[in-house]
Amino acid sequence: MGTRPALALVDILRDEGVDRIFGNPGTTELPFLAALSETEGAPEYVLGVHEGAVVAMADGYARATGRPAFVSLHAAGGLANALLGLLNARRSRTPLVVTAGQQDRRHLQQDPMLSGDLVALAAPAVKAAYDIQHAHDLPLALRRAFALAVRPPAGPVFLSVPTDLLAEDTEVEVPARTPTPPPGPAPGIEHAAVLLAGAARPAVVAGDGVGREGAVAALVRTAEACGATVHHQPMADCLDFPTTHPLYAGMLPPRHDAIRAALAPHDVLLIAGAHAFTPHQYTPGPALPPGLTVVQLDSDADEIGRNFPAEAGLVGALEPSLDRLAGLLRERVPAHTAKSRTLRAGERHGTARDRAESAARAAYSAAPLDPWAAAHAVAHGLPPGTAVVEEAITVGLLLRRLVRLERPGSYTHTVGGGLGWGIGAAVGRALAEPGRPVVAVLGDGCALFGLQGLWSAARQSAPVLFVVMGNGAYRTVQDTYEAMGGRGRCPGTELGPLDFTRAAGFFGVDAVRAHSARHLRELVSGAAELTGPLLVDVPLRP
Repeated sequence: MGTRPALALVDILRDEGVDRIFGNPGTTELPFLAALSETEGAPEYVLGVHEGAVVAMADGYARATGRPAFVSLHAAGGLANALLGLLNARRSRTPLVVTAGQQDRRHLQQDPMLSGDLVALAAPAVKAAYDIQHAHDLPLALRRAFALAVRPPAGPVFLSVPTDLLAEDTEVEVPARTPTPPPGPAPGIEHAAVLLAGAARPAVVAGDGVGREGAVAALVRTAEACGATVHHQPMADCLDFPTTHPLYAGMLPPRHDAIRAALAPHDVLLIAGAHAFTPHQYTPGPALPPGLTVVQLDSDADEIGRNFPAEAGLVGALEPSLDRLAGLLRERVPAHTAKSRTLRAGERHGTARDRAESAARAAYSAAPLDPWAAAHAVAHGLPPGTAVVEEAITVGLLLRRLVRLERPGSYTHTVGGGLGWGIGAAVGRALAEPGRPVVAVLGDGCALFGLQGLWSAARQSAPVLFVVMGNGAYRTVQDTYEAMGGRGRCPGTELGPLDFTRAAGFFGVDAVRAHSARHLRELVSGAAELTGPLLVDVPLRP
């Protein structure tokens, strides 16, 4: 039995597990909004007052739930505003299904207001873009979009849907959802186990695929089975390995020369679920030192050998593959060898952590607040089980060295690099995991790009602690300018003093200014008691 196109859209959303729609509506979405109002048990519409915040909320929600989030945008202008968020989602491999209402086809040739080539506009920022021209094609295209959004590499999928198509008084057939079996372990794991078992100084790069696919525990078992030193991939989006573990050596810097130096002491390297090494600043030479034997494991076949050759390239689901690899390594590597490597690594890494702790504590007395002290206060104030959403750039690098996190999903970032993601992502995270403390650590420049997300935080009563680190500048640009030998002040990078408590008040969010590192730590420790959003303004030393 068929149903009208707009109602079919709502039916498919419910069938695909969508319980919230993130959007900012306009006239081209009116048939869809009418269908939502007519449908009992329809997904909740979560309004954002700017499309950047809308997509960021969906991004945070999808990461927390592990399901594709649905985004509804308005025509060409709404899609254009959303492109930054879609680029972030594609780089971070967040599964989204995104629609935008196209203008009425009956006068589209007259170039009406709101119209545009939506598919061409979206294409560079998404995995795939579909132009729906017939009502009977919409249900099938939606099913494809949800399947494609989660297929490795995951990412956003876009559909352009004309408003008159949704309003058609015709019936369309809704195809049943086709369940797919979970992917299995990669072939060739035995060869990988031989290479890693034969290593004298093994190492692991934990990529974001590990966190996305729920494979953290399996990677821990793999590393422990051979005593391998573990690094996070550069600017990791997820917690891919416990930062409390003695084998954890920190995040690789996003420069090839620094990566090469960090990996030079090792003879065999397992790269698990990492998209290349995502360098930020160019440095000459390859990321990997000469003579290093590489085992690469990924659920996306295109990653294997993409930027560097691998002795063993494995394609399969990370969790069962790593679980199988761990078992084979326990059979091949003597337990005393793995244990002694772990103890030695724990001593080295403990010394490095102690140095970072000492530097941070020594800065506690500085006024205004020193970035080290601010990062330390946040790291040590986090309530148990907190989900940290970080978009702080320079302070975020310090925070990564100080946080002690074990629970999967407890740290998120976007490697996409488009500013303004953090506020909305934190709101989405709080909506997805009610009862879990959420602390968003933001740079002042990043916060300025995403301020409209505070409106949704207030409207949703999202219990998020927003910590805005205010250094009054685009500090990472200034640092890079100085490193490149720039003379004088770098033009266009000064923000000056900003009062984010006033900005929060405008959107209806309570706010307070931290006057010391201890005060900041107290505020962060209270995040679990929040019943609504709270913004903490943290002025930092230049």
